[in-house]
Amino acid sequence: MGLLRAILPLPRAAARLSPRVGRPLLGAALMHCLAPAWVLLRPPSPKRRLAWAEEAVAVYRTLVEAEIPRPRHRDLLARSLTQHASALLLVGRYEQACTALEASLAVPGARWSPAQRAALLHLRAQAQFDLDRHDEALASAGECVAAYRRLVSTGRERALGGLPGALRTYALVLGALGRTGESVAAYEECAGLLQAMSLRELGRVLLVRARVLGELTSGLRDLGRYEEALTVGREAWEAADRVLVWTLPDAVRPLRIRLLADLARCHEATRDLPTARTTADEAVAEARTLIDRNPTAGERWLTVTLDCLADLLGELEERAEELSTRRELADLYASLAAEQPEVYNPLLAQNLERLADCHEATGDRRAAVKATERSVAAYRRAADHNPLYEPQLARVLANLSLCRQDDGDLDGAVTVAREAVALTRRLAESDWPTYHALTARRLAVLGRGLRHSGDYAAAVACYEESESILQDVMEGAAADRHASALAAAQSGLAVSLAAAVRAHLAGGHSADTVATLRSLLALTRRTDQTDIHALCVTTFADARAEHGEAAVRAWRRATGEGFPTFVYRLSVTGPRTSPPDRS
Repeated sequence: MGLLRAILPLPRAAARLSPRVGRPLLGAALMHCLAPAWVLLRPPSPKRRLAWAEEAVAVYRTLVEAEIPRPRHRDLLARSLTQHASALLLVGRYEQACTALEASLAVPGARWSPAQRAALLHLRAQAQFDLDRHDEALASAGECVAAYRRLVSTGRERALGGLPGALRTYALVLGALGRTGESVAAYEECAGLLQAMSLRELGRVLLVRARVLGELTSGLRDLGRYEEALTVGREAWEAADRVLVWTLPDAVRPLRIRLLADLARCHEATRDLPTARTTADEAVAEARTLIDRNPTAGERWLTVTLDCLADLLGELEERAEELSTRRELADLYASLAAEQPEVYNPLLAQNLERLADCHEATGDRRAAVKATERSVAAYRRAADHNPLYEPQLARVLANLSLCRQDDGDLDGAVTVAREAVALTRRLAESDWPTYHALTARRLAVLGRGLRHSGDYAAAVACYEESESILQDVMEGAAADRHASALAAAQSGLAVSLAAAVRAHLAGGHSADTVATLRSLLALTRRTDQTDIHALCVTTFADARAEHGEAAVRAWRRATGEGFPTFVYRLSVTGPRTSPPDRS
């Protein structure tokens, strides 16, 4: 076939000089060039295949439009249109590929063998899959698999495709639809068929076999079948060997990168962290090699491998290396987000969160705050494009508020905390069970910021609402899940009330002092937390010690009772403690 490609100028010249004889000769030569070759022969580039396919379509269209067209020419026009669709798929022109497939079926009088129809269905399924029309692709792929199961193809027809390739496409579509178990079953059937082939038969499907085993490894990993994934993965690595890489580098090198990343994750899941680290390093090296050949694809795969490596470095507590890896990954995501913001802004935001954690672990609080701020900005962009990212935005806003509070930026902390609360309230309107309790947690964050900024009344209001929400949700089946949050809200409320008492006493506001003391006493009597009891005792004692009879008279005027000297509520179950929110 390589010789035929070299002498194509001859049939082209014959077609010009003697169209009646030369055109059929040129069409046959072009169709032979487009036919699948032995896998170890370097294939032509996609652009060259497309040019040949377009030329073949033009040749056979001319023959069909002659005064007395032969039936065979109609058949060949339909076949050339199918080859044109296949070439269009290779260059990513999926809509045009679908159009070419419809045109091939519309050729009047064209005859189709069962194998040819099955191959056309396969191409249609691939085009629909690449267009994200997954439901249509599933129907086409299922029909294609059924057609191949009924088919006993001849040696010549096998070049058009077969059941293994159809099963692989069917499994791909099932995986994209989230039907991972069914997808893995289809991959396993496909792998079994490939394993049963002779060496001669495998010669045309070596790439399919490598892809099937690699994708099966991913599916088994998604199902948590890590030991099986490692076994299949080793077989996939042997299938995607260096010879195949040399022959089909653009197809096989990404496959090897994904396979190494999957194997690293499987070793991580089985707690073989040293092997996982080594495998992740290999994946990164493969991705960097791909960048030299194909920068666009290489950078995308490098993000996958760097993310895997960074996670492993974090588990191994190699903080310096994790930090440098996440910085590189953040820069790479930011660059890619300029071209595909809908894909890479969420990934950038997530990585920046982890980068902030890494800075926090190394004691660099300023860098942690900056990374969190960048994460918020990335989540904003992601949420603007897709509201599904609003929950993550609300969560990171709350984290940023805590970081700013600890950093002394109280105005900035309160601003982002208010935004987090408002966003969570809006989310609760559509999903009350999930976000109502989260509203309470975000109110506690806002209350903490308000207390640090000296707005005790607003802080008390936030904590009281947080406590009320959590008491409501704890009446259901999830009581244990919210117990610690309720304890923290009550502790924060006690600290805020105590601070408000001191502020009112300092300002001489006796009525406000008594009202706040009564709120603190009521809180003490509805909780078993010893830190709150102790704080209440201290606050009452300090009020009397510092303001003497003035505090006692104000209390009597407001309540008609004597000033309390014992404020604990006796507990029949024993006291429960919770860390006080005094930071």
